[in-house]
Amino acid sequence: MTFINRVSELKILGARPSGLSVIYGRRRVGKTALVKEFARRQKSPDSVYYSQAIEGTEALQIAQLTEDLTGLLPSVPVSSWSELLALLKTVSTKCTLIIDEFPYLLRSNSSLPSRLQKWIDHDRPKNFQLILLGSSQTMMHDIFLNAQSPLFERAGEVMHVQPMQYRYFCQKLGLNPDSLDTYLRFAMVGGIPKYWEFIDKKANIIELADRLYFEVGSRLEYEPERLLKDENIVGDQAKSILELVGRGVNRPSEIASRMGVKQTSLSGPLQLLRDASLIKREIPFGESARTTKRSLYKLHDHCLAFWFGCYSPHRSRWELYTAADKRRIISDHASRMFESDIVALFPHASRYWEPGLEFDGVRYASANGQEIIVSEIKMTKLTARDRDAIAKATEEKFLRSQLSKKFKAKIEVIDLAAGLAAMAKSD
Repeated sequence: MTFINRVSELKILGARPSGLSVIYGRRRVGKTALVKEFARRQKSPDSVYYSQAIEGTEALQIAQLTEDLTGLLPSVPVSSWSELLALLKTVSTKCTLIIDEFPYLLRSNSSLPSRLQKWIDHDRPKNFQLILLGSSQTMMHDIFLNAQSPLFERAGEVMHVQPMQYRYFCQKLGLNPDSLDTYLRFAMVGGIPKYWEFIDKKANIIELADRLYFEVGSRLEYEPERLLKDENIVGDQAKSILELVGRGVNRPSEIASRMGVKQTSLSGPLQLLRDASLIKREIPFGESARTTKRSLYKLHDHCLAFWFGCYSPHRSRWELYTAADKRRIISDHASRMFESDIVALFPHASRYWEPGLEFDGVRYASANGQEIIVSEIKMTKLTARDRDAIAKATEEKFLRSQLSKKFKAKIEVIDLAAGLAAMAKSD
């Protein structure tokens, strides 16, 4: 499939012709495709060396890397990182070395960051560019962004590769961005480019759900296990949290109650899942993340939300459902994703809730912070009369809210057509 987007990421990599750059992000988000496209665009592609780290012993890993560097290093036996780094010190030509899945190397030799720090500080050739990639977001954060790590601040660029937007999904697959059917497909896989390769455009929505999730041997049947393995998260507790959050149990107190544990015991596991970008914490608009006691947890992406919100609770009965039941389950999931995707279009926008009411999205209308825009989001086609009725009800609800004591508000109703049009334009 053709390479699309990642314009800013390619520009950043091209602006650093030497030194250390770090790229991390969840599996299948497109890190490898990004660096391979970067290599292809170089004036001398032959000067770029790519190596995929393997899981195994240190000896096997060094042998693999040495083989991938054939043509750059002299043909001499290499049995340790010290020997390999000493050889890299002698490289006199301008070149780029890309090591994919760098955390695999650390699992067999925890001293590698210290050795690499010395090489970067004292022995790295002037025209040598080193790019390190990793899917374990917690490990990459600890290695390069933890002040206690030997490699802290050694990278000139630390890039977190994010999922792509809806417009690129449509562009990649040649789908109509204004179609509900297109968005229902996107809602099942989200912005992970690798998943887009699994989309059969000829399949209807139910057939696609079957092939992605419900069939035996489906494409994404074991995806949560793979993501947890990448982050080295083991045990049943994390999976239980994901199951509960996916089924709509969002408050920490509710999660703890369902699991039969004290709420205080969940602080660590919740933070670990947040660091791994598997869940995210939401707080009501206008409140401080540090001081508020009101928070909800949501699954971080569309695939996980579908897996734990649709596949897991319904897989044992899926074949018994009617086509209408199946489409309703898929549509309900898509409606939740639609609300999240629309809110994400606006910087600093977030949901708002208090006892007895909630708003889909709230954001500041002006820089002075005195006026806000309250959004009601509906994944359906609305008539002018529908929009007026919803706007009136939302305004009445706003006047009952605590927000009305602090702000003036404009009411905004975003329906399917307006939402898809906005997403189709967004970068």
